[in-house]
Amino acid sequence: MIPLPEPTLVQHLGVALPRVALLVGGAAIVINVVQPVSAWLLPARGMPVILAAAPAAAALITCIGLTHSYALVGAMLIVSGIGIGMLHPEGALAAHCVAGKRKGFGMSIFLSGGYFGYASGSLTSGIWVEHTNQNITHLWILAAPALLTTFLVFASGLHRLEGHVAKEDESAAKGKFPFVPVFALAACIALTLCTYVRFITVWLVRRFPGEAAQGWGGATVFAGGLAGALGGIFWGHVSDRWGRPQIIAFAQLLAMPFLFLVLRVQSPNMAPVWGVGFGLTLGAVFPLSVVLAQNSRGLAQRLRMALAIGGAWGLGEVGFILGSRYIGRFPETAHEPVHLILSLCGLGAAITAALCGLLIWLQRREERLPAATSAANS
Repeated sequence: MIPLPEPTLVQHLGVALPRVALLVGGAAIVINVVQPVSAWLLPARGMPVILAAAPAAAALITCIGLTHSYALVGAMLIVSGIGIGMLHPEGALAAHCVAGKRKGFGMSIFLSGGYFGYASGSLTSGIWVEHTNQNITHLWILAAPALLTTFLVFASGLHRLEGHVAKEDESAAKGKFPFVPVFALAACIALTLCTYVRFITVWLVRRFPGEAAQGWGGATVFAGGLAGALGGIFWGHVSDRWGRPQIIAFAQLLAMPFLFLVLRVQSPNMAPVWGVGFGLTLGAVFPLSVVLAQNSRGLAQRLRMALAIGGAWGLGEVGFILGSRYIGRFPETAHEPVHLILSLCGLGAAITAALCGLLIWLQRREERLPAATSAANS
């Protein structure tokens, strides 16, 4: 999905930020609700033709500049969201299949690709609106990458991939963690990231009016997303040795100084610099929560993965809508309430670190139980 800056949609549709937040956040919720629903309704062994059809549906979002109708833009976002939502779990299952034994590493690469795509969209749309004076009429040109993706899926034969969900083995059914705390962990990371990504451009535009802040906001999201994509591969690799909850907790602590710095910049052109650090740390470890969900117990594997991605980000979008309603109580130029909402990302990082501590304790308890049972039997 091309993440158009919210201020641009406010001007294009002629409505206030809360209504734009409802539109954008609602479409994002559709994306995330579709994921567990499709995981429940579609064949258990997958329907890989979705990998070819979904990008074409997702490309419809690029046509929203052709109309000023709030309802029609909403309809386009919903159709696009359904395509994106169906793609995520199917793509995750395909990555799970082709990754072989290095499934954690493969999942990190797959989700890092999503980070890179979203970040690239932020940069492209931010620069676009700055250089066209908020004109998004010809944004449909950006449908080309999605259509190219459909072509590549057909050319590679991924749409014919069969049986890419094997029967779960016993170790997966008896995972180290129950799914509920893992889902809470994924939701907390997603809520923090969604808050940061959705509001950083809004804050920069209000904090630095007339300084091309919208373009710098897109660059900030791009820098953080690119760093998150590369960092996700790194953290995915080292987590095989040090443990995924441990790495996630470590990244939350590392992220806090970067959040502090990005929210205290004196010029918008410094925001991308500190955004890189935030992306490398907190922004890079979400794929590890999906791997934890993949190896947890409770519910079917496909549904666990869909909830860990779609359910978690859906809650993040609910937070975005609620945050926008709070900001909407103040004048449209006020940057202080946006700054307050962004500051809550630090609280989200702290809660995530605490949840990691809970998972580490649960893991160690699980490891002690077999030893205690063996000792009692002897």
